[in-house]
Amino acid sequence: MDDFLLREAEHKEAVARELERSAEPAVLREAERQRAFAAELRDEWQKRQAPQPPPAAPAAAAPPSDVSSSEDTDTPETAMLREVIVDAIKSCYDPEIPVNIYDLGLIYRIGITPAGAVDLDMTLTAPGCPAAGILPGEVESKVRSIPGVSSVQLNLVWQPPWDQNKMSPAARLQLGIDW
Repeated sequence: MDDFLLREAEHKEAVARELERSAEPAVLREAERQRAFAAELRDEWQKRQAPQPPPAAPAAAAPPSDVSSSEDTDTPETAMLREVIVDAIKSCYDPEIPVNIYDLGLIYRIGITPAGAVDLDMTLTAPGCPAAGILPGEVESKVRSIPGVSSVQLNLVWQPPWDQNKMSPAARLQLGIDW
């Protein structure tokens, strides 16, 4: 994902350079818009490159959980498995929208136990989405086929409802949605 942001920023800058060759005001405004997109993507890329502070020690009263639903609590093994799971999910596309479902923000939670059991919460763009009969099964099948995954529980959830704010910057860019 991070490399994608950088590549997209470079692409937007190249488009802006081409557009700036024109004398047309509308074309020049589009060049400025492309440069602004590129700057936002580079900012997001740089934020993701900054070293993260070590996680705080858990509170003594909180019992440990055997399900990792956050990247902050992943062991090295579950972190690697999470990356492979995310890559597999990114190969699933809503048939009506040319963006993968992970970047669309349809995956709300990925829980992973040390034994490799995966618990996924996902939603769809709307309860009446025609992909309701296809996407959950496709996601479950792709995750189940990953070495190291012992079982998969996929929960189709409707709360909170999906909206465009759940989309990644890359998805917004691909669909031409302004921030």
